[in-house]
Amino acid sequence: MISESEVYLFRNGVFEKIVDKVAEEVEARIYIDGVEVLRIATAPHMLRELGIGYALVKGFDVSNVQTIVEDNAILLFYASPGNTKECKCGDDIFINAQKVFEMFSIAEKYAEMFRQTGCFHFAALFTVEGKLIEIVEDVSRFAALLKLIGRAYSRGVNFCKTVLIMSSRAAQEMVRIVSSICIPIAVFRGAPTRKAIEIAKSCNTTLIAHVRDGRFTIYTGFQRVLHEVKS
Repeated sequence: MISESEVYLFRNGVFEKIVDKVAEEVEARIYIDGVEVLRIATAPHMLRELGIGYALVKGFDVSNVQTIVEDNAILLFYASPGNTKECKCGDDIFINAQKVFEMFSIAEKYAEMFRQTGCFHFAALFTVEGKLIEIVEDVSRFAALLKLIGRAYSRGVNFCKTVLIMSSRAAQEMVRIVSSICIPIAVFRGAPTRKAIEIAKSCNTTLIAHVRDGRFTIYTGFQRVLHEVKS
């Protein structure tokens, strides 16, 4: 996933020859029952989870799926069409506001590939109490999220009781994916688009973004975020 390359660093007015760590990237292809459904640039790891995650968010039943990975091609067999309705998350899930910062801090601690290269996004899944369930890094934010979903599904995680933390901005497709698998609270470091906010609101998903410097913005689902009143 990471290789080394000789580069020239310009620093303090001087060129210096150094060895830099860079991310590896491949074009993965996903096939469902022989039909190509997606091509995506991604890091060359967790390709099985990538395929499972994609099938899940597209509404396929993968309980009996068989997966073959060869030469960056992900072949899924026996993935049957399922329920494609958007999930309506309930209001019985809550998160303490301070936990948002703690979760980001934990995720950044485990984001080793980002620290080495500066090229990776992370997608992390937590319990509402703030316990890390899983974290995935990838050169593609989209792939990172799909791989996280595929891995968590394989572990039997109940998405309805989780919080998603992502290092990226909140694009509409990211929020659509979150809502489709019933993650009630999604937190993004970057800003959301107008369409992302509309999707989150229609699906009753709590959308939090602009997390930095001890502050964040809640765009939808404010009722799920609790705060402690200082005495």
